[in-house]
Amino acid sequence: MGVASRREAETWISEGRVSVNGQVVTELGRKIDADSDQVTVDSKLVVAVAPPRVYWMLNKPDEVLTTRNDGFQRTTIYDLPKLKKLPFLVAPVGRLDYRTEGLLLLTNDGELANRLTHPKYQVARQYHVLITGKLTSEDERGITRGVELDDGPTGKAELRYAHGKNLGQSRGSWYAVTVFEGRNRLVRRLFEHFGHKVVRLIRVSYGDVRLPEDLIPGEYKQLTSDQIKSLKHLTGL
Repeated sequence: MGVASRREAETWISEGRVSVNGQVVTELGRKIDADSDQVTVDSKLVVAVAPPRVYWMLNKPDEVLTTRNDGFQRTTIYDLPKLKKLPFLVAPVGRLDYRTEGLLLLTNDGELANRLTHPKYQVARQYHVLITGKLTSEDERGITRGVELDDGPTGKAELRYAHGKNLGQSRGSWYAVTVFEGRNRLVRRLFEHFGHKVVRLIRVSYGDVRLPEDLIPGEYKQLTSDQIKSLKHLTGL
């Protein structure tokens, strides 16, 4: 509730100094409802202190999950050395899958996070995509106009060919693609729909927030005031 460290709180509980709704707490890790339960320490009412709103960007590395717990003991974003030291509990805005790298927004502002991911607001997400082979002109038109996937038709997208890439015994192509919806693995499935394997996928922007070139994988930084205002403006806040 923002009044003590976890270690201090456990010490108080062990000493019998903490009560919830008049009952002395004896169980470490006891969960409460901050909106309805009354907590006292030494018979003095504890008033919850809300943490400040925080807004960060993380450069998510490859082969890292955007989740808090994984049943297969794979690395999650919360296992990253930098995120282990965060003083606040933050959640990702949407998800990047295990093999997708790049910009991931983190915040404890639930209302903004919900709006940024809501289909109503169609916030742009841009990715750099390396695929095997090269799209035909017809394939490119299909991606930009929308195609039928197993979970329904896709919306509009923007696509730009960047350059070719040597993949060893074959050639690949880099594209910049911008989508306006957050469906699971959407960008991968768009290219797979036309028979191309995605070799590398990097999210480089979300709304007007771009991934800085000097932000190395696994590192995070605070958003600027202008970036926060821009995201809120995009979602009507």
